[in-house]
Amino acid sequence: MDDYGSKLKYTQNENVFEVEEILTNILLRLPVKSLLICKSVCKYWWSLICSHSFMNLHLIQSQENPTYVFCRYTLQADNIHLLTKTDGETTESFLPGCPGFYSKGMICSFNGLICCIDIRTHFLRKWIQRRTPDTQIYNPVIGKGLRRNTLDLLICNPATQQVLLLPPTPKSGAVGVSFGPTINEYKVFQFFYKEVHLYECWVYSSITGTWKSIDSIAHCPSCSSNHVCINGIVYWFSISRIDGRLVGHILAVDREEKFSIIRIPEEETLNPFLVNLEGCLCLVTLHKLDQNRFDIWALQDSMESVWIKKWNDYIPTTFGSEPVRSVAVRKNEILFANSKLHVFYNMRTRSWRNFNRDWKHGSAELFSVPMAYTESLLPCKY
Repeated sequence: MDDYGSKLKYTQNENVFEVEEILTNILLRLPVKSLLICKSVCKYWWSLICSHSFMNLHLIQSQENPTYVFCRYTLQADNIHLLTKTDGETTESFLPGCPGFYSKGMICSFNGLICCIDIRTHFLRKWIQRRTPDTQIYNPVIGKGLRRNTLDLLICNPATQQVLLLPPTPKSGAVGVSFGPTINEYKVFQFFYKEVHLYECWVYSSITGTWKSIDSIAHCPSCSSNHVCINGIVYWFSISRIDGRLVGHILAVDREEKFSIIRIPEEETLNPFLVNLEGCLCLVTLHKLDQNRFDIWALQDSMESVWIKKWNDYIPTTFGSEPVRSVAVRKNEILFANSKLHVFYNMRTRSWRNFNRDWKHGSAELFSVPMAYTESLLPCKY
């Protein structure tokens, strides 16, 4: 038999599930829930799925089909909801999560990990401490006494049901998350008021697992959830009082923890939404005179604060009288949302469509800021 026949016979007799290239190609197409089951098949499968190279490849595969994630604000145990798009239709499903994660307020979503704040225990702590200042509150999910005057910051992977409670910080303040250059390396920034026009910043590193204090700065983020991370640089919207008037700008910090200020277009409002549009920092703003009109500005030069208007259109009147509360981007689609309605805008077709939420829990529900989400196998700890 010739060499080709020998190779063919060998391939036919070989177990294809022991050929790493073939097995990897098959497993990469599975969701995280199925991969967690596959890990128990044998040690070989377990080591392959747990390898950093496989996690990275699976994340790249998952990023081709991101979804939106949001949760319901409630003091009761509840579910985190996913907005998923299948065959042009958007449906609502439950995000598989871990016990106690449902009441957390989400700050950002990155590589399948979600940074969140324990809102329920924060409000409960404040309510009890006003009445009994010496009382310590116990969280049965985390298993530790809750700290006074601080928020509980957590890094969660809902797909693998992992939760990491970050070490305590001196106080509570605005939060932001930077990630990269490796897939599960991240930093968490937290700002504290020090004195007039001066704020202290602390940063947590997933590599060291500890917080450290860095520079005192003259600016502080206006909102934790209104921030984005692009190529390792974190951008927050911030407001300062200059010569008796409020001025909006962008506060940025790079991987070396160096801060800078980026001016925004003067004609824009004091509440733009920051988004990552195709790897570029963009502002989505509502027009001053016509709140149904939105503009999209792209940052061309961060050093010179040069912005270019890329897009403008009108939000349908069906959006309702309540103003837009949040904006999220997934590929060429922009999601405008308030507490009652989500409206999708397709930038290619310039068309709109509504997401009709099921009001089974009542019409007075309040929801978190919708965020783009991609499930992954990444651990919460580096």
